[in-house]
Amino acid sequence: MTTPPPSSPRPPRKPPSFSRRLEKGAIRTANGLVNWFDWLQREPTDVVDRTPFDVVFQQDKLQVRHYRPLNIDQDIQLGTEVMHVDAKRHPVPILLIPPLMVRPFIFDLTAKRSLVRTLLREGFDVYLVDFGVPDKADESVRLERYVVDWVPAAIDAVLAHSHASQLTLYGYCMGGLFALLHTSVHRDPRVHSIVTIGSPIDAHKMGPLAVIVRLGHGQVDFISRKLGNVPGPVSSAAFRMMTPLKSLTRYGDLFVNMWNDEYVNGFDAVTAWTDNFIDYPGEAFRQVLHDFMLGNKFKDGTWEFAGKAADLSAITCPVLAFAGRTDNVVPPAAAHELLEVLGSADKTFVEAPGGHMGVCAGREAPRTVWLPSARWLAERQP
Repeated sequence: MTTPPPSSPRPPRKPPSFSRRLEKGAIRTANGLVNWFDWLQREPTDVVDRTPFDVVFQQDKLQVRHYRPLNIDQDIQLGTEVMHVDAKRHPVPILLIPPLMVRPFIFDLTAKRSLVRTLLREGFDVYLVDFGVPDKADESVRLERYVVDWVPAAIDAVLAHSHASQLTLYGYCMGGLFALLHTSVHRDPRVHSIVTIGSPIDAHKMGPLAVIVRLGHGQVDFISRKLGNVPGPVSSAAFRMMTPLKSLTRYGDLFVNMWNDEYVNGFDAVTAWTDNFIDYPGEAFRQVLHDFMLGNKFKDGTWEFAGKAADLSAITCPVLAFAGRTDNVVPPAAAHELLEVLGSADKTFVEAPGGHMGVCAGREAPRTVWLPSARWLAERQP
């Protein structure tokens, strides 16, 4: 056999000329000035929660949204990828569950950074439960209201509206815990599958947060009783303290990237997220403090709701769990314990890039979490 002659080495790429670099710099400067003036006049919340939806169920503060399907035969950009929307449809709808303290637009930050739009593009029927904004009347609301009343009501509403017999529960942080708590407490066969992002199971492995709670739980309990509900601004400040360096450098990063429309929109979306935490019902907060953080009852299978134990070994549906590789709120070790206690034969754990926020909605999330989760679910459709 004749050996082909070696290919000629590719000539090195010429660096851009001085005039081309000058032109590129001028364009960036002009874009930066336009974005700067626009940024000064708008609110961060102007860029979030833009995907159209209809409210299909309401009970007091509780709402269930149904997101309208995307128009087929169009191209949309998600993250760095331009993707085509086709007519495929999956039979099992998805119910997104946000955590407490956080507004539900975390799943729909911008048009290009939206878990909602990613799932819609992949052919899923997408719903979301919004627990509303707690006020003084909600100081005595316990976790039982979420696990025993509100999540089941949202599931009933989704199945009634979609005419499906099963659904997927998809939650971030405490939202993932609600998905696991509901399924383990009620042994609900209507739950086809579960996806969690940054949801802790072993609270004693939650790094610095576990240490703080162990040493200062008495003071935290006392302060929370004085406050009633834990105010959203207090939670926002505590969250920013977890990443002090980023809090100092973020505006410098914004200035350098002011020419980049998507960076500026992403900056505003994250600002809208971290600056608009909502109040945490006081009694529910103390339950999390004592039963979950200190007692570690979820991992041990001794956490009870309305007389029923949240036994994770009773969950037998497929479960996919993501953890942020650099998450200092819910380190991977705190989430990985799920594999040890679940009863499911089909269970997958993935460490993805990002901290507690980044793993859910950072720039890498579309590629490393959202699309993999959509395709994992697609492989398990009936």
